[in-house]
Amino acid sequence: MNAPATFRPARRIPDARLARLRAANAAKRQAREDAWQARQDAAAQLTNPVPEFEAAPRLTMLPGGLHWSAQQPVPAVGATVTVNRDGHPERAEVKGYTHAAGFLGLVTETTNYAKSASRRMRSSPRAGVVFGSQLALAA
Repeated sequence: MNAPATFRPARRIPDARLARLRAANAAKRQAREDAWQARQDAAAQLTNPVPEFEAAPRLTMLPGGLHWSAQQPVPAVGATVTVNRDGHPERAEVKGYTHAAGFLGLVTETTNYAKSASRRMRSSPRAGVVFGSQLALAA
């Protein structure tokens, strides 16, 4: 007498657990990519260091040991910050990073300039560079 073959139904992963697994996998993949990029930037820094006041899109492209002169953490590229210029607060978007004399700076782009500083700010090539001490304190 042959018994009919019985198969157990396939086990399905619940949607919530599948979403967590995919998110964890994406985070690990991003961490591996960031580590690889940091190693590439460190190797490039040895052979071709970034000059002072030259914009860099990532912090890992700059030399190590730079001092950040603000209490708050370094803002990410694309973040909007408030900058104090000549006592006037201005909103600016972070476009990249730079360094000078051992300090870490931000390359920013301001959309509206103060009337008194309009001509001066647009003509200087270093006009968009600010350092941590020039950032307004968060209220």
